[in-house]
Amino acid sequence: MTGPRRRTSLIAAMTAALALPAVGALTGHAQTADTTDARAEAVAQTAPLAANGGPSFVEDFDAPLNRDFWYVADGYRNGTYQNCTFNENNVAVADGMLTLTLDDTAYAGQDYSCGVIQSTQPYGYGTYETSMRVDQVSGTNQSLFTYTGPTQGTQWHEIDVEMLGKDTTEVELNTWVNGVAAGGGPVPVGVDNSQEFVHYAFIWEPDRVRFYINGELARTYTDPAQVPTVEQRIFTMIWSTDTLTDWMGPFEYPGRPVTTEYEYVAFTKAGEECQFAESLACDVPVEPVTDSFVDDFDTLDTSRWFVSDGWRNGAQQNCIWDADQARASGGMLNLTFVERATGDLDYACAEVQHRQPLGYGTYEIRMKAVGNSGIVSSYSTYVGAGDDGPAEGIDIAKLFGVDTGDVELRTSRYNQPMVATSADVSPPADEAFHDYGMVWSADRLDFYLDGEIVHSVTDPAKIPLREAKMYLSLWGSETTTEMGEFVPPDGPLTTQIDRIAYTAPGDPCQFTGSIAC
Repeated sequence: MTGPRRRTSLIAAMTAALALPAVGALTGHAQTADTTDARAEAVAQTAPLAANGGPSFVEDFDAPLNRDFWYVADGYRNGTYQNCTFNENNVAVADGMLTLTLDDTAYAGQDYSCGVIQSTQPYGYGTYETSMRVDQVSGTNQSLFTYTGPTQGTQWHEIDVEMLGKDTTEVELNTWVNGVAAGGGPVPVGVDNSQEFVHYAFIWEPDRVRFYINGELARTYTDPAQVPTVEQRIFTMIWSTDTLTDWMGPFEYPGRPVTTEYEYVAFTKAGEECQFAESLACDVPVEPVTDSFVDDFDTLDTSRWFVSDGWRNGAQQNCIWDADQARASGGMLNLTFVERATGDLDYACAEVQHRQPLGYGTYEIRMKAVGNSGIVSSYSTYVGAGDDGPAEGIDIAKLFGVDTGDVELRTSRYNQPMVATSADVSPPADEAFHDYGMVWSADRLDFYLDGEIVHSVTDPAKIPLREAKMYLSLWGSETTTEMGEFVPPDGPLTTQIDRIAYTAPGDPCQFTGSIAC
């Protein structure tokens, strides 16, 4: 098949692509979601949010596939519903076109071979688009989509543009969040996509996903339960089935290869300029996504905060994190330490962590701590050791219940202190709310108490470098000397957090009295 070409020749902006390790499966979008999987909550701790993700690019298919940028599947299928095996020989780039083929080459136990490529790097909010032409063969699925799931160590999130070969005049436009499909059904294309190329695009933003066909808005999802939040890899795919006939129609091989052609695949990150004349991003610009936020805890937003449950951070803790001890009520986040058998310990305690790592900027919290020897209320950042550096942390406010007239301020690397100092708190931290904060940059870190700088770090060697998650916690210890001798409390102890905020560098301040102002 031949078709219209774009008027401009573009150079792919393929920089800093991450190498993809062994991939055991690609996507489960035709499988049944197992939302009771014990991993579901555990993987949520580390799921990279969609405000991050890879850079803008345009893939023109004017050169052989860059295998550092694209992974070509070979030798397996996504599930028993597929009657074909992915075969790298069914992926071809020639004359400025990607062609994926389904044919009757027996491979790895199946009678048919099919093709798929996926980006090695995940992507987030922005505009995704392609120009593609499909083949009209019942029982086939030809697509552009994004996906992440347990294979990538996250929950299942997905955004689909799927053409079912049984009717090439309509297209399935769908999203999946935590393994649940929005399920909007097919949308008319307006032409026969087997006879001409069609431009498909979707714009993914924090509060909505919009789908476009040839530049016209075709579908919008705004329900938070239907808008993915986790960054995903980009896929183009063709496959077939003998079992999903109610959805895809019966499959009968037509006696010739079935082909899907792609003129290009492009991603434009939210807030960035469009990259080529035909791009939807030229006509429908997308505002940049900022990491800045203020949370007044009218509710506990679990899309932002992960609530620790069922473990402790180490033997020094005499309590187990219990999700029931972290609750939003009365416009406060309440973290409670209580005598209650939890796991194999006598006490339950509370921790919430920000799902997204954050970097330089202004961090603020308004908090009332608890007074009790052997108990600590803490607002901190931490990132574990990884390929990009050692473990690092900042204690923005560490309030030991043994002396609530003092706040500990610290930085650490390799889990060893670099800066350890303190400031007086008056009235004591358990008697009144106070504002604690820091302004963090590469060459300076200022700690604040009630709007005033109480300590500055100006030695860059003592300032953490890596993005880290925020942690809010209340816990006890019977072995940590600096926390004092543990005194069993007479009843529940609750740290109250009235507000927490992060302001990214360059963003305006977000509330009256913010140190970012």
